[in-house]
Amino acid sequence: MLTAISYAVGQPLSWKTFKLSWLAGVFLAGDMMMFFCAVRLTSIVDVTVIGGLQPALVLVFARRMFNERLGRWDLLWIFIAMAGVTIAVIGPSPAEHHRLLGDLLAVGALFSFSAYWLASKRAREKTRAMEYTAGVMIVAAVVTTIIVLLARQDLARMHATDWVWIALIALVPGTGHFLMNWAHRFVDASVSSAISCLSPLVASVVAIPILGQPLSAPQIAGELIGLAAIAVVAARNRQPDSPQSESSSTTH
Repeated sequence: MLTAISYAVGQPLSWKTFKLSWLAGVFLAGDMMMFFCAVRLTSIVDVTVIGGLQPALVLVFARRMFNERLGRWDLLWIFIAMAGVTIAVIGPSPAEHHRLLGDLLAVGALFSFSAYWLASKRAREKTRAMEYTAGVMIVAAVVTTIIVLLARQDLARMHATDWVWIALIALVPGTGHFLMNWAHRFVDASVSSAISCLSPLVASVVAIPILGQPLSAPQIAGELIGLAAIAVVAARNRQPDSPQSESSSTTH
């Protein structure tokens, strides 16, 4: 889908695209495989809380890689946002089977996604968002397919309804990856990572009508704390200057 759109908008893929996107594609493939395995082996709460540590991890490396310097108040609000996310997802939940392997895979997914985030931030200094995201997804698809075949997974067990969900996952999160990769050119990695904490907050709210999982009072409080802190981080780091266009600012 992204490849077709890239060619339609005049951003064809090239070897340069893959030279800039292959590393992020490998990291994204690692994140997806470890994340989906983790949710089968341990509590979704554990996986979500461990993944919620991403802003702290990105913040540490962004300071070294991009010389990002956040003020003390920014750091405080980022950690408040992380605390709010943790409170929101930890609330009452049915007893689930916890396994050490699942938790370790969740930690691996955390590091893989953080590495993907930082690699994308670096690559976006030299390429455009659409072709870059298409390149990343192609590399991730190739890596994942090779591992699935080596693991002798039975793809024939897929049902027709499964492909509907796969298409929706490709369309919605795939579009989200493009939008975030576009934003990497104009937003500090530490700030965009904090904003990404909205993902589990939105998911917990959407789970009410779809999965019938109501929120408790502490979870609602965590939602409000997280949303407020993320809004403060975004507002404090808003850039007053209008961003340059993709075509005029891309380094060739």
